[in-house]
Amino acid sequence: MKSMLQAAVLTSLLASFSAFAHHPAEDIVDEETWAMIDENVADTPHADLDFSSMGL
Repeated sequence: MKSMLQAAVLTSLLASFSAFAHHPAEDIVDEETWAMIDENVADTPHADLDFSSMGL
């Protein structure tokens, strides 16, 4: 039973590292596209979103 617990902890530690990876689109979307997105969002309410108060 102890070895199963150790294996589960090790597996969860190894599996959780992908959550800290960079965004998948970071390397395949060029800078011009990100600039266009920023330009299109600048005059909308979405430009003011703040995720620091999520879940409160």
